[in-house]
Amino acid sequence: MTRRLPAEQRRAQLLQAALQIAEHNGLGAVTVRGVAERAGVSLGVVHYCYTDKEELLSEVINAVNAEVHQAAAAFLNVDFGSGEQGPEGLRRRLYDAIDLIWAVISASPDRQLLTYEIITYSLRTHGVPEVGLARDQQDSNEDIVRIVLERTAESAGMRWTSGLDAMVKLVMCLVEGIGLRWQIYRDDHDATALLHHGVDLVVAGAVPADGG
Repeated sequence: MTRRLPAEQRRAQLLQAALQIAEHNGLGAVTVRGVAERAGVSLGVVHYCYTDKEELLSEVINAVNAEVHQAAAAFLNVDFGSGEQGPEGLRRRLYDAIDLIWAVISASPDRQLLTYEIITYSLRTHGVPEVGLARDQQDSNEDIVRIVLERTAESAGMRWTSGLDAMVKLVMCLVEGIGLRWQIYRDDHDATALLHHGVDLVVAGAVPADGG
């Protein structure tokens, strides 16, 4: 017999079961029946907590996006203030930042693969340009990159010649492209080398803030 739980606790239990299924088998594998089996409850319990599969999938995507928001908040506490000034100082700070970001990505390959699935799912479900929850995910990732670029440049006494927004988009393309390549080859050394080379290209787009 299914043990009674408060509604919020039950929803959290079912969401965790859905996340586990999605992370290991993909969003397409998330079904009401599968979630019920993973959580050890009846189908009726799942239907009581969630209207349908779409509501459950939306909760899964929101949960993944919330994790990205938490990562962005963590960067607010990173000290980029110490170190030398100028292009080399900016390069060193960005090496450290990209290594930190990559440590998070490479430690959870299944969860990162799920973020790519969220994009394709949202595009197929909502279409362009209303890409639904994928837009929230992208905005969260850009927030992280913006924080890093803004703070590292400021602490190194540099500024972005093409503007901060343009650099955010460029870095996002680099990280996402290298991340997808890593999902295929799982070569950490290659990924790190590519990321550092990307940093070198990015730093070339910065000049001293004082114009010197």
